[in-house]
Amino acid sequence: MSFKLLFKVLKEELLSLKSILLVIFLSLVFVAISISLINIQSFISLLANSYSFSSKLDIFIAIFLGTFTATSIADITLVAIMGILFGVNMTLIINKFSVLKKRGNLRLMAGTGIISVFAAGCASCGLSFASLIGISAVLAILPFGGIEIYILAIGILLLSIYFNARQIIKVCKIN
Repeated sequence: MSFKLLFKVLKEELLSLKSILLVIFLSLVFVAISISLINIQSFISLLANSYSFSSKLDIFIAIFLGTFTATSIADITLVAIMGILFGVNMTLIINKFSVLKKRGNLRLMAGTGIISVFAAGCASCGLSFASLIGISAVLAILPFGGIEIYILAIGILLLSIYFNARQIIKVCKIN
């Protein structure tokens, strides 16, 4: 598949108002979840306290917004890039499913695009998850402080977008 055809498909699939709004919405949800996962312990302990709802909401917002000052610009930038790629990827998947549904030949599909849901995230979330499975010591010795995890996730998202665009070319029979 040529890159010219790939960019043509991406342009046609993503440059409608509906698709742009969906990409923005999914990107914001991804970034919000990634930022929230960094502070999950704080949020859980906040919910367990007997503060009033308005106090809990104020503290929740302060913790959430404080994450942006406690996190490096590189981390925020890379999470934003992954959020955009996640939004693009999920929009392609949704558009592909809607085309298949309209044609009446929607079948359960797994694989392409699904790995991006699990692969992307912030380095500290990845480190927290890794500690559950016992490889945090390996991740702690990474020379660039977790940037490798971001680069790997971005690479997986780009591959997933490529394969989704290729599937759209097959589904829509684009020459």
